[in-house]
Amino acid sequence: SFRVFVGGAKTTASIKQAIYEDGGRKAARDLMAKRNIVTADNFDMIYWEGLGEAMHSYPQMFRVYVTKHVSHFQGTNRQLSRDASQGVENVCPCCGRRDESTGHITRCKDEGRTEMFEESVDILADFLSETHMDGRLIDCIVTYLLQRGEQSMSSIVHRMPLFTTVARDIDTLGWDCLLEGR
Repeated sequence: SFRVFVGGAKTTASIKQAIYEDGGRKAARDLMAKRNIVTADNFDMIYWEGLGEAMHSYPQMFRVYVTKHVSHFQGTNRQLSRDASQGVENVCPCCGRRDESTGHITRCKDEGRTEMFEESVDILADFLSETHMDGRLIDCIVTYLLQRGEQSMSSIVHRMPLFTTVARDIDTLGWDCLLEGR
């Protein structure tokens, strides 16, 4: 009898599938580190299996949108300006800031974009409440999101020791990771 380990885990099913998934995981880790999305050291803090299950529950076109957003290839003026035939300048149409990236869209201080972002956070808060999440944690998440990366989660939960560990993990991964579901 023999045992097969791939990526440090015992394989009990298809060896081929295990090798494929391990290779994909390593490629994703390297790519995300190279693009400064998630450091290689923090990559395994993310619940990738749960993220995959959630993605598979969404319609195909929503999955395409999410993939473009988290890979920073969404239809922002940064991306559109790369094609000279589009005649698009890499400027935010709302606030005039140069380099309209995916990150800028979620942080733009324009009144309309801020209102839309706040409405989205309200919808998330309602959803979290319907799932019976602890109201104190909902308040912390809402406050953290509305700060748009300008305040740490640890500083928000500083008087609530119950949430210290999760706050530290959120701060380690960063605001964008929480916003993008990682």
